[in-house]
Amino acid sequence: MRMSLSLRRARILTAAWALFMLALTSWPSPPEVPVVSSIPDFDKLVHALLYGVLGFLASFAVAWPPGERRPLARALFVAGAVAVWGTLDEIHQAFIPGRAMEGMDAVVDTAGGFLGALVASRVSGSRLASKPAPLT
Repeated sequence: MRMSLSLRRARILTAAWALFMLALTSWPSPPEVPVVSSIPDFDKLVHALLYGVLGFLASFAVAWPPGERRPLARALFVAGAVAVWGTLDEIHQAFIPGRAMEGMDAVVDTAGGFLGALVASRVSGSRLASKPAPLT
């Protein structure tokens, strides 16, 4: 099975982003940023953003069947994978000093991944629509 360069690049970027996120969540007792620490639930916005990027990248890292355009099914598939990653990351944080496992974070991670995957479907759909039809 030969993987196209763009699919390979998407998989590398997805893995690199996931490892970056793992490094962030493995940081014991991260410092508080005074400006944003006072904003209620600001960490949820950060989770949604990080996992939204993961969902976006993961959408391009999956070899979808050619010609199939089912954006909702794709986004749900990616959201399921992101949900597993987010939940495992929350469990992992329970063992890191200064970190805590929060169920709501896993929910926000999943929602962010789903939204990122929907955006990716939209972007890939518009790219497909903007390509000229082949001359026959």
